[in-house]
Amino acid sequence: MAGEASGPPRGPRRPAAGRARVKAAPLHPFARAVLSTCRRRRLLSASDRVLVALSGGPDSTALVACLAELLARGEVAEVRAVHVDHQLRAGSAAEGLACAALCRGLGVEFAGRRVTVAAGNVQASARLARYRALREVAAEVGASRIATGHTAADQAETVVLRLLRGAGARGLGAIPPRRGALVRPLIDRSRDEVLAYLRDRGLGFLEDPTNRSPRYLRNRVRAEVMPVLRALAPQVERALSRTADLLRADERALTRRARPLAAGGRLRVAALLAEPAAVRRRAVRDLWRAAAGSRRDLGAGHVEAALSLLGRGRPGRVSLPRGLEARCAYGFLEMGPVPAPASPSEPLALPGPGSYPFPGGGELEVRAAEGAAVAWPLWVRGRRPGDRFRPRGGAGSKKLKAWLIDRKVPREERDRLLLVADSRGRVLYVPSLEARAAAAGVSLRLIPG
Repeated sequence: MAGEASGPPRGPRRPAAGRARVKAAPLHPFARAVLSTCRRRRLLSASDRVLVALSGGPDSTALVACLAELLARGEVAEVRAVHVDHQLRAGSAAEGLACAALCRGLGVEFAGRRVTVAAGNVQASARLARYRALREVAAEVGASRIATGHTAADQAETVVLRLLRGAGARGLGAIPPRRGALVRPLIDRSRDEVLAYLRDRGLGFLEDPTNRSPRYLRNRVRAEVMPVLRALAPQVERALSRTADLLRADERALTRRARPLAAGGRLRVAALLAEPAAVRRRAVRDLWRAAAGSRRDLGAGHVEAALSLLGRGRPGRVSLPRGLEARCAYGFLEMGPVPAPASPSEPLALPGPGSYPFPGGGELEVRAAEGAAVAWPLWVRGRRPGDRFRPRGGAGSKKLKAWLIDRKVPREERDRLLLVADSRGRVLYVPSLEARAAAAGVSLRLIPG
């Protein structure tokens, strides 16, 4: 559905970037407040070239007008705007024309970009497509910052939404004022301040009809929950925004404490247990990010399942998303792909002395002492229940499983072992460990390929 303009965009023409500027008028109080936010939160500097994400709604309209004021005062080096058309409703092209007219009136360079939104979760897909387009345009025009029109109202609504989902400190930190090149200069301004500024400047804006649809939870929070909270606490937006600031600071401190624990791609259990639970959880998430390449898909339940391995007192593993697993053994917690057994599906017979291709790679050299009573053929195979091994220099034989555990061979490696046994079932050689049996009557050696 097409948005409807509440009035034609109007405002004084500002000098385009690169031209000589005439003496600028004093900053509007709203623009002064935004400039204060930019300085205090280190969002923008005089050398920054800013690309504004302009939807035509009240927040982004106020943002581009305000930044045009800051440009005229030399507080930023350049301001451009881009409208991203998601092509999700009829008449969306008209919104781009209204945005272009607004920018002409403000003396701001404008560009339009159309995107195709993938099927599925339309809101999430549209957001991904929009930010991808913003980054592409920023790279094309050499923008050092991408500015979006998120306000204190958006921040408060996001905190409430995250509370409903049971988020922790990271989630309740809500919308960061800055993330990389992305900045939110209006993050401390209320929606009432935005509308008052637009009235003072005589600027019209577009209304997105989907913002009134009860189909989306955010709209219900905005229309039903926030009015109740304002009745109870008139400064609720400011209070929730402050909560988000405090929790982001807490999250940064805890993350800095947790990060060294995951150095090397695994966590030492003793060091992890010495930390508070909040640090342990973040260390596990750091371990996940290193293994999976992103923070996505690891839920709170997965984190707790991984941490539950610490108190078992024996090796264990839990399955995780993306074909990964958490493994705890011999004092370390690590994450990685679920190992596929490497043993051959059928044992490989070695009928006598000679050189044979080895399934794991390389050549297996087999020699027999003269007159030795060897139970031919020998067999290359995986482990079997009851396998026993009498290592050279050892006192007697013991179960191969127990011998491997004594040597702290992780379970996933034990499950992938290839070994050589005789026809009586005695284990003679474990090539990957260079472990040979005593008095076997044969000499076995793996020559790498």
